[in-house]
Amino acid sequence: MRTAVFAEKGKMALVDAPKPKLEKDDDVIIRVIRACVCGSDLWNYRDVDHVGADSANSGHEAIGIVVETGSAITTVKPGDFVIAPFTHGCGQCPACRAGFDGACQGHTDNFSGENQAEYIRFQHGQWALVKIPGKPEDYSEGMLKSFLTLADVMATGYHAARVAGVKEGDTVVVMGDGAVGQ
Repeated sequence: MRTAVFAEKGKMALVDAPKPKLEKDDDVIIRVIRACVCGSDLWNYRDVDHVGADSANSGHEAIGIVVETGSAITTVKPGDFVIAPFTHGCGQCPACRAGFDGACQGHTDNFSGENQAEYIRFQHGQWALVKIPGKPEDYSEGMLKSFLTLADVMATGYHAARVAGVKEGDTVVVMGDGAVGQ
């Protein structure tokens, strides 16, 4: 399969990599339909974080088709069209139940990466994957792009506005270098 890597500052490359495999009973393998770039990807691209040459891509927004599920997965099945959010908590701990799955207390490996690839291994897939009705071909390109924003951008912006106490009619200034900031 092909996956994106940071070749060097200001340069990306597509390389061949092994297709991911199930490693744990709550893993899900997803064939990526769309992926996008996050502001955190731009930090690496501009060498703000000083990642090494040919390092893994931090890209973490994707939508796709479930290909395979671990034995603990009951919420999705092969063939399901899903949003793969960048955080994926346990869904049971106090942080997850309060809507803060990025601070999940059930496990610490709850952030996605390397999603700008043909296939991804989504960890802790029981709770976090969001099913989209139908199949990708049922939707326009614009709708597919809109679904993709739900993997991180829209949720990040919504969370920021909620935490800041923004309400209808307020005027706000949003700063950022990715889609959230635009």
